[in-house]
Amino acid sequence: MPKIKHLFLSTRPQFFPGIMIPVALGASAAWHTHGKVHIPYFLISLIAATLFHAGMNVINDYFDFKNGTDNINQSALTPFTGGSRFIQSGLISPRETLVFGLSLLALGSLAGLYLSYAVNPLLLIIGSIGLFVGFFYSAPPIFLAGRGLGEAAVGLCFGVLTVLGAYLVQTNELGPHAFFSSIPMSFLIAALLYINEFPDYEADKTAGKRTLVVRLGVEKGRYGILVIIGGAYASIIVAAISGFLPLRSLIAILSIVAVIPGVLGLLKNYKGGPSLIPSIKSIILAHLSTGILLIISNII
Repeated sequence: MPKIKHLFLSTRPQFFPGIMIPVALGASAAWHTHGKVHIPYFLISLIAATLFHAGMNVINDYFDFKNGTDNINQSALTPFTGGSRFIQSGLISPRETLVFGLSLLALGSLAGLYLSYAVNPLLLIIGSIGLFVGFFYSAPPIFLAGRGLGEAAVGLCFGVLTVLGAYLVQTNELGPHAFFSSIPMSFLIAALLYINEFPDYEADKTAGKRTLVVRLGVEKGRYGILVIIGGAYASIIVAAISGFLPLRSLIAILSIVAVIPGVLGLLKNYKGGPSLIPSIKSIILAHLSTGILLIISNII
């Protein structure tokens, strides 16, 4: 039983809402444009996406062990940064971590293959791109996170691809409403990854994991959060005014109340430490509340 518990916790389930909300957003977009939602397909989509997310988290732990990042990280703000630490604590072996991560990805792929067969083969392309980008986010030789492309990779997988895929499952087509709904989610999940890189800065730099924050440096890099967050809210305003989203989607801007403390906290506490924890929580809340408000705007 302890081993099962450790394996489950190694998936970092506290971050699962980061993928569940975009799946729900895609389904709500289908409700907005077509007036219906296929509940069994929605549940399968949710399971597939969550399995993919869990598998990628576990695989990330394995490769961050291999490249030494998590091994030398002494300033992790668990449960937010520094990985699950189960390899470092000896509770799960590196081999068990790799096998478990690959198994989760395989199970997610089976669910995705079923949806591709039952609904639309285009789902196979979307899922394959997501699997490729998610795996090589941390895996060599591509190692997107180490090339400063982690934010773009996560934004693509947890925003655009997930929302479009969930919408396609429901409607058997792609549409602009789903695409423009996904953009703020892409920005906000990228912002969450970005702020999580500040506590890991020294360990990443020492291990040669050249994330975007490592490349910019923490002092200059702290202002990058303004660009990412600005992109999220600008995308909502532009899409609503231009008619790609209904005007009531502007209610999602209310989540800026949650994000402001996080941005201000990072600008002040960019060197990391416990004082950054409330800022990370703030970005998480902003991501969740924005997604929920967009979902509400779709189903009203």
